[in-house]
Amino acid sequence: MDRKYTVEYIPEFADCDRKYDLKAQTLLAWCAELAGNHLRSRGITREQMWSDGQVFLLTRAAICFNKVPYYNTPVLMTTWEAGTKGSQFIRKFCVTDKNGGLLCDIDTMWALVNPHTHKICRPNEYIYEKIPCDEPTKAQVTKFKVENAGRVKDYTFVYSDIDPNGHVNNGTYLRLMSDILPADLCEKHLTALSVNFVHECRQDETVTLYARRENDNFFVCGKFSDDRISFEIATKF
Repeated sequence: MDRKYTVEYIPEFADCDRKYDLKAQTLLAWCAELAGNHLRSRGITREQMWSDGQVFLLTRAAICFNKVPYYNTPVLMTTWEAGTKGSQFIRKFCVTDKNGGLLCDIDTMWALVNPHTHKICRPNEYIYEKIPCDEPTKAQVTKFKVENAGRVKDYTFVYSDIDPNGHVNNGTYLRLMSDILPADLCEKHLTALSVNFVHECRQDETVTLYARRENDNFFVCGKFSDDRISFEIATKF
């Protein structure tokens, strides 16, 4: 059985920012799509997993860029399972140009959750076949916290922020980060991004956005009114 799964993508106009770089939230959406299609190619459909009470939710991601994928330039995106760590499932990705040159690689961690009870399942409860591939990536998920950040604004989630799981889509948090990015950083290219998804949000919930800048590094977190963290993002340009 092929442990890797590859699909060609072509960044469309709506996928890109004003520099014609692929938006980070689009890249993250491709990751989720590709992971699901890799499982589907093995007969493990989202519908079957939902019925069996097991779905994957992204909890952390780290991306290292050699070059950000560019508008209307075909890329090949590959994914593979990379084992487990504690209660988390690890999945990795790489994006190359048509000549095999590495554009970026991505390390992600996922929780296995029962969508009916919302309880986290342990890896030994996973009822499908695992096919881990031992190939490292430069990108590595690491623990980090956004501290000493200043308040920017409040944001209340709306219907268009919600995905079929009934909560805020992961890409929305990256969009919120880009919306408060300093103007000069908007003109630079991403070289690294890390994100922690801590507590999910739902429609009509409000988070306060906090941010801190250190030279070409920009940090954002979203907090609920009770000071619980919803998400944290660290970027480097």
